[in-house]
Amino acid sequence: MKEVSVSLDIINTLGPTSAIVLAVIQQNKIPSENFDELISNLENYLKFENRENLIQATQKLLKLKLIGSSDSATGKKDNVYKLKLPGKSPAGLKKQMHSNWQPNLEVYEVLLMGGISKEFSANKLQEFKIYWGEKGLLKDNWNSIFVDFVRREWVKEKSPNKGAPTQMHRNWQPSSDAYEVLELANIPKNVSQSYILEFVLFWEEDGVALKSWNSKFVDFVKRKEIVNTINNEENKRSNNKEEGHGESSEQTKDLSWSKDLEL
Repeated sequence: MKEVSVSLDIINTLGPTSAIVLAVIQQNKIPSENFDELISNLENYLKFENRENLIQATQKLLKLKLIGSSDSATGKKDNVYKLKLPGKSPAGLKKQMHSNWQPNLEVYEVLLMGGISKEFSANKLQEFKIYWGEKGLLKDNWNSIFVDFVRREWVKEKSPNKGAPTQMHRNWQPSSDAYEVLELANIPKNVSQSYILEFVLFWEEDGVALKSWNSKFVDFVKRKEIVNTINNEENKRSNNKEEGHGESSEQTKDLSWSKDLEL
């Protein structure tokens, strides 16, 4: 399978699995008219992903009309929409936030695709404008900044403790999103799971309260993998040196008899 490029904005909007499925379909021009054939083709391209996840991701794309499907009765193909992402202002037009600023309509469409209602987004607008208005910074991507702001607020709203810091506990488990992020970094789920106990024990004893343990876990696993990779490389080099010295020693030993020869 050739490499597939996926925009980070699309990953944040659709989720990692749906974003990858969409990219594979588009970049490999996989026909999407027949659902069963589409899933079979995706299984061939994405061998690391199980069928159930592929079905869920594909159904999500169909629901959002980002890919097409044929009506079994009429053979008529659905209209396919393009995924709209909030863009920057025209080049060189950096502006300060002001009280009359309004996000583009595309912003609400992107947030709606992520399950965030327009009402919730609109209710956060005034808070957003006050915060950035006081900063006085010049930006050309206020739409994207607003999307990120609303997403964070949505996560806080849906959290059982609404974003309040919590302490680590013995039964804590990473979210599926954390595993997906690590898999995108080529760290399999079973490898990530092997670090959970160490992670939980460390932070449980520390007693610190954090808002996002998932991001902390992702960073923890990545650091561990980097350290393990470095250690493995050092061990290999050390073993190679020892083998080299061993061969040299053997050669010296084999030639030691020559010292007793009288020439």
